Amino acid sequence: MSFRTELEVALGGVQLRAMYRALIVAAGVRADRTGDGVAYYARPGKRGVPLACIHGFGGDKETWLLMTALLPRARGAVLIDLPGHGRSDDVPEERASIRGHAEAVLRTLDRVGIERAVICGNSMGGGVALRLATSWPDRVAGLVLVASVGRDVHDGGARTWIAEGVNPLIPREEDVDRFMDIVLERPPPVGRAVIRHVITQRARRADALTKIFRGFVLNDGDAGVPRALAGIDRPALVVHGEQDRVIGKRVAEDLVRALPRAELVVMRGVGHAPQLEAPRHTARLVEAFARRVDPD
Repeated sequence: MSFRTELEVALGGVQLRAMYRALIVAAGVRADRTGDGVAYYARPGKRGVPLACIHGFGGDKETWLLMTALLPRARGAVLIDLPGHGRSDDVPEERASIRGHAEAVLRTLDRVGIERAVICGNSMGGGVALRLATSWPDRVAGLVLVASVGRDVHDGGARTWIAEGVNPLIPREEDVDRFMDIVLERPPPVGRAVIRHVITQRARRADALTKIFRGFVLNDGDAGVPRALAGIDRPALVVHGEQDRVIGKRVAEDLVRALPRAELVVMRGVGHAPQLEAPRHTARLVEAFARRVDPD
């Protein structure tokens, strides 16, 4: 990495920390940890069903801050770092399954006193949301699946990445620009240095992320993303970027066909992270859905 690039990464880190401080205040959340090392942000709710937001593979709870800051403050929210991600403790490969992540979400909900929530999951987090709705339906009031993985995530391409040792979701430092082009169609309103810093840090965690990815993909069945979704009797909003180059739109369409009470919203000009690329639009969609789920 050149000196100029290293300087940009360092500058991005400074800008990112300042931005997070401002967004934490704007979103009205406070940081805390469960007794077993799961980090989260939470704010109490004054009305309606609270939101539980679950990031994707390699992400963290901060990916939801922009959207959460644009939601009404009266709605409770908890943003969770899955085990092995963000500020949560590391996790062995055998416990980095979708079910293991879902259980960590449940422990966090218990910690903050949330009985039922609208579960918002991005990418791998969508798979965690589907597992929660299948195995613990009483804890789920509704699902918001944002660029979610599908029922076939344990087959095909992801296993090939593991077998070949080349994973486009775990970039090398020299591939940061290419990774940005794959994941983001519309750069978030945070500045290029911030984006470069985040992705460079992801590249530097390659060994840990490889272990987590194996746990996520190779543990299927009851430990993975459920394949049978017809029994999920909860309203679901499926949000997908039309330019998503990580997970194709056909996956979202399959989820809508499989879920009994689902609707699809396709966002034009958006890639794999709608809550980052179009936070205001995503916040409006999520709040409108949550109001429909709220008790009368």
